[in-house]
Amino acid sequence: MDTIQLIIILGFLALFAHIIKGLTGFGPAIIFVSIGSMIHNPLEIIILASFLDIVGGGYLSVLNKHFLQNKNYWFPMGLTMITGAVLGALTLYLLPPDIFKYLLGLSIILIAIWFIFKNVEPNNKSENKNHINFIDGFVGIFSGFCGGFTGMGGPPLIIYLGSKLKKDLFRSIIVPIFLMASMARFSTYGALGMIDTSSLFLYIIPPIGVIIGNHIGNKYFKHVEQKWFTILIGVILLLSGIKLIL
Repeated sequence: MDTIQLIIILGFLALFAHIIKGLTGFGPAIIFVSIGSMIHNPLEIIILASFLDIVGGGYLSVLNKHFLQNKNYWFPMGLTMITGAVLGALTLYLLPPDIFKYLLGLSIILIAIWFIFKNVEPNNKSENKNHINFIDGFVGIFSGFCGGFTGMGGPPLIIYLGSKLKKDLFRSIIVPIFLMASMARFSTYGALGMIDTSSLFLYIIPPIGVIIGNHIGNKYFKHVEQKWFTILIGVILLLSGIKLIL
């Protein structure tokens, strides 16, 4: 496959993946990395996915200024995820992740099925979340740890917040948290010299698809009922769990 074909395919893939992010606030890497790794170097796809998450999260935050209202919650939560990611990366250096990935994937699949079929109704009716507690911090660190150790850290945090918060508050909190996490990951890749500057066009064309996709997803977000929003979360979690096991 030549470079032009690759860039066009990745551009459309980014568009589709980030329609999902525009709708839910998360999930594009599951689609983009899973499919993109089949047609291009998996390491470059993972690094590119982090950059696209920065573009997508930043664009959604520009479209939705109210995302900044809960910074007393999402900022420290983002820091706990970054801390956990460092611990996970260090653990990965010392231990093989295979068994942990399998158990985590199986747990996520079971919880995803619960999300899809049990009509989970978030129990938090408020429109703001202004501080984190011990459990929040633990989930943030564990989610970050899973990301550093297995490459997929979102599901634990999604499960925790998705079962507690209504869709508007959920998305307004999850987007800046994952924006912080993606900035930390991409900065680390850059510091370690892992970014291939010879593939510069990969960082120019796909972001256009990201912006278009997030714009479309954001536009239709308000038309998705809470029930279907929760089911969509379950479907994405299910795909995450399957990806961890395979």
